[in-house]
Order: sequence, then structure tokens, then C-alpha cells
Amino acid sequence: MNVTVVIPIHEYNDKISILFDKAIESVLKQENLSKQPKIIIVSASECGDVVLNHLKNKENLEYEFIRNEGKTDYQSQINLAVEHVNTNYFSVLEFDDEYGITYFNNVNKYIECYPEIDIFLTMMIEVNEQNDGIKLTNETVWAQQFVGENGEMGYLNSNSLKQYSDFKLSGAIIKKSEFKNIGGYKSNIKLTFMYELLLRALNNSCKIFSIPKIGYKHVASRENSLFNLYQKNMSIDERKFWFETAVKESNFIGDRTIDTTRLQKIVISEK
Repeated sequence: MNVTVVIPIHEYNDKISILFDKAIESVLKQENLSKQPKIIIVSASECGDVVLNHLKNKENLEYEFIRNEGKTDYQSQINLAVEHVNTNYFSVLEFDDEYGITYFNNVNKYIECYPEIDIFLTMMIEVNEQNDGIKLTNETVWAQQFVGENGEMGYLNSNSLKQYSDFKLSGAIIKKSEFKNIGGYKSNIKLTFMYELLLRALNNSCKIFSIPKIGYKHVASRENSLFNLYQKNMSIDERKFWFETAVKESNFIGDRTIDTTRLQKIVISEK
């Protein structure tokens, strides 16, 4: 198996412990694989001890554990973990999400058929905390109006991405070399950091393709999750600011200081 699974975890309680176990089980229960993917777990320093103690109680689980003592935002955790990836590809499994049991079997087939692809998006079903389906994500590249590479559906292009920004990289299969070449995630980008990375990848001639099978279940509305907090605390104008910033910053490889003058005016104007 030429893919490493990266699991970032930045909070921990009894409820998250249950979700975390399901996420790990979804890796271990993959069907039709001769070898399971390697697992790297990167933990924020403040919950590192309790996470590590939890993992030590698991039998037959092989993993590498990284305690992130520096920045503990999602983007920095992924960037740190990728430095320790020694396979050609990696995939990020959020600690409250799950892979479909045949996902990596399908992934292997697509890697063999499309070695030139740099990012394979997973077809994702988003659910709420009660496991009720909300919507499909990343499926738009299979719609005729969003036709991509050489007129073929399944490819993502920059024009489509600018028209329809609701793509997610959770569960995606990413070439480590290309992720590093284009600079990894930018920690200064809030809310739209996945969108910005996809734009930057396309700006740097990366090829992005969506595997046309449901492969990943994403909990989209967990109370107090990162995006749940964004939705609660960000105004429409503020969200628009971060989408516009993502488009602008995608032209630059490095993480830059973002001019938040306009953002400050937006926040002030609401008081």
C-alpha cells in the first residue's frame, strides 16, 4: 500500500474518543488489501498525553505518533505529519470521519490507471451527528457543465473551481511530492484553506481527478467543530473575505501575511 493515512487530532473528550475509534477502525477494516495503510497520528500538545494513553490500549494497531508542540491549527498539523510520510501518497482522515471499506482498494486501481494524477478527490457523503445524510460533495466534476481536462468529466479545473467552491480535501489521495512542491497548507488562511490549496495546485499545473465512488463519510455539522464554529461566528461578508483572499493568495506558493484591514472593518461594522 503506497498511501499513508494522516489523522490530526486537536481536541479530546469521551464523545470524540468514540468517533476517533470509528475513524481508526475504518482504516483497519479495509477490504481486499494485502497490506493496510500506514497510520500517522499527529496530536496537539494540549491533548497529546490522553490521546497517546488511549492509543496504547489498542492491540494490533501500528502507528506513528507525533506530538505537535508548535502551531496546533489543522493546516500546521497536516504539514508536520507530511514531513514524516515515506510513501508516495498520503490521505487525511479527520478524527470524526470514516473511510468506506473498499476505498483503498479502489484507490489502488486508480493510482495504477492514472499515475499522472496529483490529487484524487474522494466522492464524499456529508452527514450530521445523527448519521443522517446531508449531501454529496466533490461530485460536481462529473456534471457535464463542469467538464474538465481535455473535455473529460471527472477532472477539476480552475474555471469550475471558481464557479463552484464547495470541494473538500478530507480523505483525498495526495502526492506527497506535489503537496510539498506547492507549499502545503497555508496556516494564515481561515475557513477556505482547502479551497486555496486546490486553486494553488491548479495554478501550478497539478492534475486533480475525482474517484467516482462513495469513499468517505464526513461529519459536517458536529457541535463545536472547526467549520461549525466558522458558520456560527462568521458573517456572510467575512466568509466572502476569506474566499476572495483564497483566490488572491493561491497565486503565491508561500504563506504570506494577510491584510485584514477590510476584515476588521467588516467585524467593526457589525457591532
